[in-house]
Amino acid sequence: MPDRYVLVLAGGRGERFWPWSRPARPKQLLPLARGGRTLLAAAFERALQMVQSPDHVLVMTALDLKQEVRRECPGARVLGEPLPRNTAPAIAAACAWIPGDSALAVMPADHLIDDLPAFRRDCTRAFEAAERSPMLVTHGIPPSGPDTNFGYVRRGAKVGDRIFRVERFTEKPDAARAREYVESGEYLWNCGIFVWRKSVFLEALEAGRPALAAALRNFEFSGTEAGFEDRLRVVFPALESISVDYAVLEKAPNVLVLEASFDWDDLGSWGAWARRQPRDARGNVAFGDAVVVDCDDCVVVGEGGTAAAMGLRGMVVVHVNGATLTCPVADSESVRKVSEAVRSRGKL
Repeated sequence: MPDRYVLVLAGGRGERFWPWSRPARPKQLLPLARGGRTLLAAAFERALQMVQSPDHVLVMTALDLKQEVRRECPGARVLGEPLPRNTAPAIAAACAWIPGDSALAVMPADHLIDDLPAFRRDCTRAFEAAERSPMLVTHGIPPSGPDTNFGYVRRGAKVGDRIFRVERFTEKPDAARAREYVESGEYLWNCGIFVWRKSVFLEALEAGRPALAAALRNFEFSGTEAGFEDRLRVVFPALESISVDYAVLEKAPNVLVLEASFDWDDLGSWGAWARRQPRDARGNVAFGDAVVVDCDDCVVVGEGGTAAAMGLRGMVVVHVNGATLTCPVADSESVRKVSEAVRSRGKL
């Protein structure tokens, strides 16, 4: 097997699962994957499918989350960021850890993918394409409907089985535009899973964001995790905070998209998570210390105290360690508004 690495991006502080998700326990550390595993543990399992040993998996996270992340990713290289600077700086810094011109897969820590064999096959194809030619390879998800929560990738010329040139990336559209994209059959969801060789990525960063590339070009450190983090403390505060989509992919001419054959969900809300969970005879999802009486199509979660729902239809009821959320399942994508309101009171 060629020398391959995987970078798992685990620095997010997702707020859509408040009150379960808090700054000290973000979405990727919640038991939202199959069998009550954390999303990060599931992502680490996927990463291990593609490398020779666990130390070829790099996990970038916040410094204060390193202990929890290390527990979910035994044997991985866990690297702590002193402050968030989005995905482009994180990926560029991680390239300093990778020897030579190795190939690197990049994936978020907080998505749900259950079909491991299909995921492994697709990522192997992406690695082979990136190793064969100087291309940036992304995975695109066939849309199940006109969703306004995702960015889209328009397919260009076909270059192989389910592999296309990227004609363009588009940001999250409004409902009418999303419907137009899906009906055209030319667009895929941008899921944020990439594969490229180190040199190809750094050249594309140089072309798209030269100041950012210059700041990280000579990222020298002692070769230890502590040395890497010491260097980050010096470099990161002055860096532009920007996603890899804006900094590289939307500008680069050498991008391929592989139409994914695996299942995928970014679990952006309580409703999205519930779609993947076992339900009782009346369509309810109950997790943890939860009691459901005479309810239909509800999501009830209890931790550190009992969450009880009675006589409800299509509601979310969550009680976690002294904080409670109730809202319609249909509105659960707006829970961020609640977490922002709670934060403004200094209680998040």
